[in-house]
Amino acid sequence: MLPSLVVPAGAGIRSTVVESLVDTLWNLGVRQAFGIMGGAVAPFCEAVNRSPIELLHCRHEGGAAFAAIEASLASGRLTVVFSTSGPGITNSITGMMAARWEGAKVLFISGTTGSRERGRWAFQETSSYTMPVAGLFTAGPIFHLASLVDSALELESLSARIAVGLSRPGGFVAHLGLPISVQTATAPETPRPRFSSFGPPSCDDNVIDECVSVLASEPFVIWLGYGARKSARAIRALVDASGAKVMCSPRAKGIFPEDDPRFLGVTGLGGHAAVLEHMREARPARTLVLGSRLGEFTSYWNDELVPREGFVHVDIDPEVFCAAYPSAQTLSVQADIGTFVDALLARWPKRRPRPQIVPPFDESQTARLVPRTDKPLVRPKFLMEAIQETVVEGSDAIVLTEAGNSFTLGSHHLRFNAPGRYRVSAGFGSMGHAVGGVLGAAIGSGQKAVAIAGDGAMLMLNEINTAVAYGIDAVWIVLNDARYGMIEEGMKAVQWTPFACDIPRSDFVAIARAMGADGVRVETEAQLGEALAAAMRASGPFVVDVRMDPTEVGAPNGRNSSLKKQGFKPMAGVTT
Repeated sequence: MLPSLVVPAGAGIRSTVVESLVDTLWNLGVRQAFGIMGGAVAPFCEAVNRSPIELLHCRHEGGAAFAAIEASLASGRLTVVFSTSGPGITNSITGMMAARWEGAKVLFISGTTGSRERGRWAFQETSSYTMPVAGLFTAGPIFHLASLVDSALELESLSARIAVGLSRPGGFVAHLGLPISVQTATAPETPRPRFSSFGPPSCDDNVIDECVSVLASEPFVIWLGYGARKSARAIRALVDASGAKVMCSPRAKGIFPEDDPRFLGVTGLGGHAAVLEHMREARPARTLVLGSRLGEFTSYWNDELVPREGFVHVDIDPEVFCAAYPSAQTLSVQADIGTFVDALLARWPKRRPRPQIVPPFDESQTARLVPRTDKPLVRPKFLMEAIQETVVEGSDAIVLTEAGNSFTLGSHHLRFNAPGRYRVSAGFGSMGHAVGGVLGAAIGSGQKAVAIAGDGAMLMLNEINTAVAYGIDAVWIVLNDARYGMIEEGMKAVQWTPFACDIPRSDFVAIARAMGADGVRVETEAQLGEALAAAMRASGPFVVDVRMDPTEVGAPNGRNSSLKKQGFKPMAGVTT
């Protein structure tokens, strides 16, 4: 029996709306609520504080939202974000959009202005008089479900719709705006609804037969996306049965072991040259796409990745079909990835797979660098090799890479052999996602989590102080090169003269210690191994401030070529 905040029937006391709501949230699986309190949401926060749900009071609504996303993805549970009215809501929207892109299960609870106060210049007023409420309190691109709740009588219906929404594949993001008068109102005596959820139906036999026919006739490649992360075992069996080669999006790293000789590499940002080499030299008839939108940071919409006869594209979301490659021949299958692969395996021809061909040379597999002693500062590739050894292979920690060069370095150099250990936001790609989200990853997984981030992201948004307050085992490895590195490199790539990219050098160890955390600064490559080991041994938040060599580019960045295709041109007076 789950704990309940609601006073038992017959006690003579009726619960408030927020008490009833919190009780419902617990029974829906919520275990954490992240946010920042304010007067407009105070009754809800007080009810959470008296409940079994852990309330984590953060330092910025954006950091709270990113932490909630990663907690949800690590645990598979619904997670709550709360904020006050006005700026609390607007500060949270970036995180809510990221939650939708990432497929998390997040419920946003905001305090809002009551109906009697709207239009009267209430403090931090949230109404159509002060902000565009369409999209904030209506379903659309941000929220699957959203409502400005003006009556306690709406709670039963909304709770039922949230429960039903959680059964949908691909995540669920909802928003309830609660005026104080509603939060503190007496909850109506209504029976708690009961729900049953069924998995997606089996794939149609005729569809599976057609897929087997087109895939088994000639060699094909499997292109894995994040949506396939729960089907790793079945995918491995399909590769064994078919002899297919495998490539993956940055978010899908680890679904298929990256040290397997059948793994071609990562596509998109930070991707591997071996993928394109294979597609040029042994272009397959078909590519089986499992759970990927094939967006810019996965494909760059590169025509060289289009197979001769087209895609077999499987996804639970029909809107992804033909979006990235509208002119490519596509056999689209709307299905759960696991259900589809199991059905495909059941009908796959019983025969020996084709002989394996050794993949093309992969530059990420060259001999390890040795620490240099002729000058200070750390090379990006050397840092990634040390992280691979100490963090990836030496622990079970979840690793998150931040927007920017951290993303390209992690996707290119780090190698994972299990799903769920690598996280990167390859769609919405907000700076600050990893440095705030690392808290949620640690809490949701129940183990240490590591964020690899640039100094720009750390200065924009971090939740070190929050991690100190709750003793969270989060590690930040900061690529401190005193610049916006990806921006500067991008300017050079399109033949611009870099401008406004330098950042005054920050001492992140001093910052961490000022907040109550610990850390170590790395100025030479010889210091790096022990610094990372100290971080992984530490209990509680820890910062590794790595002084990077800005003259070294550590991973290829196809984003610059993509920007040129989109219209970037050299500065005036620059000739090509």
